[in-house]
Amino acid sequence: MVIKYYTAPDVKQLVDAIVKGLDLTYIDSTFVYCFRSKGSKSRRVVARIHSLGRLWQLALSTHAQYLIEVISERFDKLSNVDKEKVLIHELLHIPKGFSGGFRPHKSYISNKKIVKLHKIYQQHRTFPACSFNT
Repeated sequence: MVIKYYTAPDVKQLVDAIVKGLDLTYIDSTFVYCFRSKGSKSRRVVARIHSLGRLWQLALSTHAQYLIEVISERFDKLSNVDKEKVLIHELLHIPKGFSGGFRPHKSYISNKKIVKLHKIYQQHRTFPACSFNT
């Protein structure tokens, strides 16, 4: 089966809310796009982040942009809380310079940090959690 991609406005809405709720001012969510993929054969991946790297930015005379892809077969089955945590995880890969690069898991991203940020997000949520109906 070929992987198919669809825009994911529900995911984008939640990403924007998380960026705002956690005051991640270094992330310009205007340039964070969200897609849902269907047909992936990966067994464990729930979501992944892609970027327009520095060389592509130069070639296209543009700036950094990020794309969060959620794997429909796994992401859509998660609870809203787990969806929020997955998206927090992906957003943590974006470096403070919003340069098109990535932060690695090893030195920056941990489950402990995700849980801590999720608690902060829940306290500062500006509107109810999104409903994820596809």
